[in-house]
Amino acid sequence: MMNSDATSTIRRWHAVFCKPRQDERTELNLRNQGFETFRPKVRERRTHNGHRRVQIESMFPRYLFVQLAAGGQDWGPIRSTRGAVGLVRQGQQAAVVPAEVIHELRLRCNEHDIIEQAGILDYRPDEPVEIIDGPCAGHRALFQARTGAERVAVLLTILNHQRRVEVPDSAIRRA
Repeated sequence: MMNSDATSTIRRWHAVFCKPRQDERTELNLRNQGFETFRPKVRERRTHNGHRRVQIESMFPRYLFVQLAAGGQDWGPIRSTRGAVGLVRQGQQAAVVPAEVIHELRLRCNEHDIIEQAGILDYRPDEPVEIIDGPCAGHRALFQARTGAERVAVLLTILNHQRRVEVPDSAIRRA
């Protein structure tokens, strides 16, 4: 049987459900209260008034992660934190997010907790890429150029001949 001192040192990740468009505010308020938080973000393309822009948004809108001690830590302030609705629960218990999930997400993040995704990054001509979706998935190619808002041209070697092929920009990633 584990004593309460050992229980209080075990730290687990939990998900916090936030009010609409309040993820950033909730994260800031929880950090100000001394909680360890993690809110992975992604770059999203948006069109506004005919102009395409890249915005940084939460990977999981309305959610963020907080690390809490299994026992001994007062979780009550989370409910009253500005922007937060409360912890995600399974029945009466706060749902635990496996540490491996957080670890894998953090491996994909840069120092600002932004996950770099294919399709958002700018590629250089003749940069090696891997096609990850569509009929050419699994093949390597050389990036050539952007051909439209969401399409790119790559140079693919098929049967010892190089062919210029257009694919969605989300279908490639750096090789």
